[in-house]
Amino acid sequence: MAGQERNPRGHREGRTRRSTLGLFASAPLLWAGSGQAQADWPSRPVRVVSPSTGGVTDAHCRIVFDALSERLGQRFYIDGKPGAGGGISAQVAARSPADGYTLLFCIASLLVTNPFVYTNVLYDTERDFDPVALLAWAPFAILVREGLPARSMKELADYVRAHPGKVTFANVSPGSLAHLVGEQWLQTIGGRAEMVPYRSVPQTILALASGEMDVFVAPIGEAKAGIAGGKIRGLGVTTARRLQALPELPTLEEQGFPGFDVAGWYGVLAPKGTPRPIVEKLNRELNAVISDPAYRERVIAMGAVAAEPLSPEAFAASYRAEAERWGALIRKIGLKLD
Repeated sequence: MAGQERNPRGHREGRTRRSTLGLFASAPLLWAGSGQAQADWPSRPVRVVSPSTGGVTDAHCRIVFDALSERLGQRFYIDGKPGAGGGISAQVAARSPADGYTLLFCIASLLVTNPFVYTNVLYDTERDFDPVALLAWAPFAILVREGLPARSMKELADYVRAHPGKVTFANVSPGSLAHLVGEQWLQTIGGRAEMVPYRSVPQTILALASGEMDVFVAPIGEAKAGIAGGKIRGLGVTTARRLQALPELPTLEEQGFPGFDVAGWYGVLAPKGTPRPIVEKLNRELNAVISDPAYRERVIAMGAVAAEPLSPEAFAASYRAEAERWGALIRKIGLKLD
């Protein structure tokens, strides 16, 4: 008893030393188990959070992850979380465990426009996500109502300048890349127009076809369908080269607007801290999906262009450069949303 009183912590210290030695001894087993879990990934279904529950974005997401499910033998299921310009989906993904079992199907606006447009952004690109892979480019076409007296982008520029503030540009999702393409073009020609917001692309196509709107910067898939309806005229595409989906439409560069090469895109992000071996495996497998000729043919039919395979780092460098570009335009026009 006396000995215990002189060293009342002796028993506890001995137990602590034994516990510490035991922890060090077991650490290699823990690390090995973690490595094995990563090597076995995916061993259960993977959730893919998407900003859309319908339309071209949702269809593209399903094409990609149905193919990935076949390649990896596990189901990649889509969890649509629309709202706040896609911000809800990003917030949900950012708050998920970084274990490889939640991914974000990302549209360009989430990374290159939303952070500058919204006063209260629901996520932080650099803090919350790791880049995984770029999938495809999503170009735009400039459409006008059939009765508008403009049959080229030069004629449209002349008409806009002759009617300052009178020409109406339909706009789906203020602050989106499609909206900003219109703003950039107006800046280029020194023109002013009225931007009119709409809730959906189909609603906007109907407004254009009925003559309610003058101009719309539309995703290629919807543009193709709208032109086929006969009440809408396409004037040009926003890419550096003509598109297989609409080969009859000249580029803006062909029509006297040099350097005008703009497209949205689809990509994949993972919650920050997702194990690097999982990110690298995802990158390899997704690059294999987008290199498949069957995938490339399907996305062309939808109005997109399959990307060339990029590493996660190259993908990140690409969207960071775009964020600088569009952030500067957003600040210049003073666009802010709650």
